[in-house]
Amino acid sequence: MKKQYQKRRLAKAGALLVAIALTVAACGGNDEGNPQSGGNSGDAQGPLQLTMMLPTYSAEQMPANSSVLKMLEEKTGAKLSVSWVPSSSYTDKLSATIASGELPKTFVALEPKASYIVNAARSGMFWEVGPYLKNYTNLSKMSELVLSNVSIDGKVYGLYRERDLARFGLMIRQDWLSNLGLEAPKDIEELYNVLKAFATGDPDKNGKQDTIGLAVGMQGNNIAGFKDILVYMGGPNEWELQDGKLVPAHMTQAYLDTMKFYKKLYDEKIINQDFATVQDGRSVMYKGQTGLWIDNMLDGKNIEDNIKKVVPNAKINLLNRIEGPLGDRTRAGSGYLGMYMIPKTSVKTEAELEQILAYFDKVSEKENQNLMKYGIEGQQYTIESGVYTPSSDAKLRADITDGGQFMILQDEVVNYGTELELLSSKLFQDNATFAVPNPAAPFISNTDIEKGKELSKIIADATVKFIMGAVNEEDWNGAIDQWLQNGGSKVIEEMNAEYAKQAGK
Repeated sequence: MKKQYQKRRLAKAGALLVAIALTVAACGGNDEGNPQSGGNSGDAQGPLQLTMMLPTYSAEQMPANSSVLKMLEEKTGAKLSVSWVPSSSYTDKLSATIASGELPKTFVALEPKASYIVNAARSGMFWEVGPYLKNYTNLSKMSELVLSNVSIDGKVYGLYRERDLARFGLMIRQDWLSNLGLEAPKDIEELYNVLKAFATGDPDKNGKQDTIGLAVGMQGNNIAGFKDILVYMGGPNEWELQDGKLVPAHMTQAYLDTMKFYKKLYDEKIINQDFATVQDGRSVMYKGQTGLWIDNMLDGKNIEDNIKKVVPNAKINLLNRIEGPLGDRTRAGSGYLGMYMIPKTSVKTEAELEQILAYFDKVSEKENQNLMKYGIEGQQYTIESGVYTPSSDAKLRADITDGGQFMILQDEVVNYGTELELLSSKLFQDNATFAVPNPAAPFISNTDIEKGKELSKIIADATVKFIMGAVNEEDWNGAIDQWLQNGGSKVIEEMNAEYAKQAGK
């Protein structure tokens, strides 16, 4: 699939609208309104007073007087008041906040298809922003594919935070390949052979049978890497179109074949035998005794850094093309990580909505994208002879903590990364040219919203048991029947009804 990113168009009328909005923001008076209840009393006069709720992934949050935040305020003409919530409790906090109706003017929804978000959107709680995007220089560049992925009943209720469409691939011990005289695998058969050699061929040269081929762990109900192997083997990305009907991945032959592949790896002790109880498979890699991890290739540098703590000469390489029966394929992600939503309970007028959209359009300018990624040159980092060096000053570094949470588009961010980070960016772009999308991503099943976790656990448990040899193929088919009877058949019916609506447009 060719990358559908960045449909660039510029509406002259929209540019004028942005200019007007920014002029109003820069020239008006102060707002003394309650920031939690919408500030400007809905008249959008004066500088934009923007209250926000954002997740933090750091032990210490960005300080309110951050030099980077102040610079962003100067460049956007907005006064920002940020409520930071730890990522581990963010979803629960957001759900409770939405239920209370006491919302800031904007917040990040990490799971835009969660039931409480969908129900609130359907009740009219949020502004539908889709029709406005064409009026803004940068927001008009948003991918139609990703906008479709975040939509609820065909409507766009927020600004997605852009991520590369297809980030998945292999992080492999290059030093082990070299020690064994092996080339990087190019197809499924070679992948198996390399993994087998990693588990049996003494790749670390310590004379012991103490290595593992593939690190595997659980990511919620999902087996890390399983969905990627499934796509390599010709299977679907979550759902597949068969004769004009959507079919869930676990009801395809390729899914069964992928389970058998993993069972072979398990039986031959090529994967860690405790995979079903490991919540972060990367930790298996960190021990320095495992050769491969499959997931987001951005993990590569972190994995290499951790392995080097026990194996100083370890080297990780990244691979993104494993040929299967249908050629080179990789799993497409959603293209976003959460989205900014704007509640009507806090932002009461279209004028103020447009003022907020103008702010986000400004944030998406190249210099502001890079500001929130790296900070201020000379403070958070320096560039000397073309070499990027982050500041060693803890206070200055704190000023950019979680800066990426403010970003919408990231298409013009400069990459000052390491060799592995630069390689991952290159491979992400390559991935996008042959990534397999989830054809059901835009659609919502009410049954899945209500019973999705329960249903997915039925399949997840049966998948793990099949790989470990605790159930056979007949039992697996029984699990599928259980899934169908407990609501899965309704999910299929509802997803296909949504698909038929779109196809009929």
